[in-house]
Amino acid sequence: MSFILRRIATTKTGKQIVRDQALPGDTITLGREGGNIIHIADLAVNPHHATISSADGRHVRVAALEGLGFDLNGRTLDVADIDSAAGAELRFGGHRLTIVREGEDIILLVERIDELSQSSKDVDEVKAFSLAGVLPGKRLGAWTFAVVMVLAFLVGPIWAWYNYRQVDERPEGYHADRAWLSGPLSTAHANLKKDCQSCHVDAFVAVTDKACVNCHTGEHKAMSQAHAGAPSAMLLAARHPPGAGEKILASFAKTFNRPQGRCVDCHTEHEGAGPMPATPQKFCADCHDGMAERLKTAGHPTMLVDAADFGTGHPEFRPLVRLAPGAKQARAPAGKGVVDYNGLKFPHDLHLQATGGVARMAASFRGRYDFGQKLECENCHRPEADGVGMKPVEMQRDCAMCHSLAFETVGGVTRTLRHGQPDQVAADLMAYYRSTPPARPLQLGGMARRRPGQYAEGQVYSIYFREAAVRPGRAADAIRAVFSKGGACYDCHTVFAPQAGRGWRVMAVNQTPRFLQKGWFDHDAHKETDCADCHTTAPQSKQASQLLVPGLRQCRDCHVGETGARLVKVNTATESPCAMCHEYHSDGGKPWVPERQRRKNVTAITERPMRGIYDVSLITGQQRQGLYDVSWRPQALPAIRQGG
Repeated sequence: MSFILRRIATTKTGKQIVRDQALPGDTITLGREGGNIIHIADLAVNPHHATISSADGRHVRVAALEGLGFDLNGRTLDVADIDSAAGAELRFGGHRLTIVREGEDIILLVERIDELSQSSKDVDEVKAFSLAGVLPGKRLGAWTFAVVMVLAFLVGPIWAWYNYRQVDERPEGYHADRAWLSGPLSTAHANLKKDCQSCHVDAFVAVTDKACVNCHTGEHKAMSQAHAGAPSAMLLAARHPPGAGEKILASFAKTFNRPQGRCVDCHTEHEGAGPMPATPQKFCADCHDGMAERLKTAGHPTMLVDAADFGTGHPEFRPLVRLAPGAKQARAPAGKGVVDYNGLKFPHDLHLQATGGVARMAASFRGRYDFGQKLECENCHRPEADGVGMKPVEMQRDCAMCHSLAFETVGGVTRTLRHGQPDQVAADLMAYYRSTPPARPLQLGGMARRRPGQYAEGQVYSIYFREAAVRPGRAADAIRAVFSKGGACYDCHTVFAPQAGRGWRVMAVNQTPRFLQKGWFDHDAHKETDCADCHTTAPQSKQASQLLVPGLRQCRDCHVGETGARLVKVNTATESPCAMCHEYHSDGGKPWVPERQRRKNVTAITERPMRGIYDVSLITGQQRQGLYDVSWRPQALPAIRQGG
């Protein structure tokens, strides 16, 4: 069932034109106000006169709303229930509403039966509702308005500028040239609101770059490294050809002395109080969208790939990697299966398993190192102080609690091998075996008399003294065992055997602090996201050379283009213009953010930690180099005290 509004119009020749319109919902409003579903322009009808509804699809209820009823069969009613199959005619002012049924639909036929409503037929609407009789003529009003506009928005501002052009700071009060302001200044320039001449140096001259660099020195004077090193002809060829509309705008800009390529083309002002708006994506896409083909046509071939919108037109990431052991860093080639030989052997899948020996060891350390039932990413990978990047993994801080390098305990102090110093490891083991005898059996202690024959071959005395005699020669075996398969160094490092007069060598470990040199990624901004949501291949990674940097596909799970454009379904979309990740003036720095959004490097210690937190020093030795970065969370301390 649905309501159908039927209107009948009669032409000058007497021909009737019938128009039907389906009405939404089960309740229809009727009145003089234009917001009603059935609008009746009649002064005898209230703005919200009545509602028409049907609960069962057949019977219709008409109810008046504002005290003025309607006529039904000669009677004035406030509420009426009508059977649509039988039909009825109702009167609202000078209009007639006929209710009939056609099939499954209820037809509402509205017709005007009086030229004017009885209550308004003697009223001259133009005179009753017009101010024409009390206002001056149109011509006088137009000229008066024009003169006021010229005085207020041309003569007044010019007079104010002329009188204050040599004043560093204007006095309080209203100044006529404020009428030319297109909006408040941003937070960064709010202190210049009384010193317009700092930027607007000359009258009717657009703001120049010279006015900007008078304050913004340093990196803001130059373009980015990539753009500054490109020939001018190449930069001009990269820009897309202007369309008809852009040519018209450019001609207007030239006429009114607004040259292109100024600072204010990107850094717009007077857009409202608060931080300055981010650079619009169009500023970058004007060149980078379709740039490769344009440069090739102009004789400037390039390896750059087109980029127009992060959600729909962005090249795959190319992080810095080492494509072979000992090779220099280079941007990764396009394609899958990229490797990065960093010198380590590390299976992420083994360390992230929920069961197995690693998980059991982690669970046994829960009361000491804030571990859970298994190892998590944050147990080894720790953020920098600003939260942006990740600190390089360090043996003493991140590995020693499980991978011990201890080899001797003297007087309750544990001696450890020197990590990262293979020559020193060999020297320590050599000195240990040469200077330290084997453990003396209990039978050799004291002054008790010994029975003859106890020094015979195979007895404890013979075995001990033989071992003491050959112990210095066992140092080489111990050193070989440390650097060989199953040894403390071999499982995590690539080891080179001694040759040509050189001792044992370990391949240098190179941990890349920043893989994406042309873009910026902030880990702190993503701290609510699980590591595996972005580093999707980490739980299955078996080799440290497998690159785990997320690709474009992972970022597009949340990030879309500046206008929301996307190629894949995104549940919670984050609109991402170019300026979110790329900085024009400084390739090595992060994009600019307002001061109120910048993080402060503040360390807060809530409680003194338990002694057990530092028990790793019993293995690695006392360190005073700030190697440990322990986070103390008050809500976790009760569980620690209980051993959980």
